[in-house]
Amino acid sequence: MPVFARTKIVIQEDCYQEKPERPTINYYGPNPTKLYEKCYDLIKTVWNASDSDIEEEKFSWGKAEKEKFSVRWYLHKDLDIYTYMYIRFEVSGEGDDKSGKATIRIKPVIRTEYPQDTLWQRSLFYEMLRTFWHRSFYHKKREAYAEECRNLCTIYQRELVKIFKELRGE
Repeated sequence: MPVFARTKIVIQEDCYQEKPERPTINYYGPNPTKLYEKCYDLIKTVWNASDSDIEEEKFSWGKAEKEKFSVRWYLHKDLDIYTYMYIRFEVSGEGDDKSGKATIRIKPVIRTEYPQDTLWQRSLFYEMLRTFWHRSFYHKKREAYAEECRNLCTIYQRELVKIFKELRGE
């Protein structure tokens, strides 16, 4: 459960420290519109997420010569009381039953939030203790969370490649 506070310190880092911090996967083949449902289901499977963990921010679907679609989801997956994964998935494409293309972009970050609602939490002494605790103990935990985030993103990409082969009939 995230920390719901009026004021808070937020520490955010990309799961990928080096480039590319936004993995991009391209698909060329038949039935790209089926990726909408398959990508969503795969997010739920890989991250063990429920529908309430995923927010659909943008959705557009149109039909001209070929169907065009674009969607943006945000996954909010709690790791502990202070830290959660916040991952943006963008899926867009166009095509029909015979040919098409699609692009899936992933922007994974780790966020840690420390509330600062009370006088104690805003005091200099508390901040010194929190900083010491964060640097001495919690920093290693955040590194482990970033590693887990990278591993799950890699699993997601590998499973997408399997779905691509399935859609092509390979």
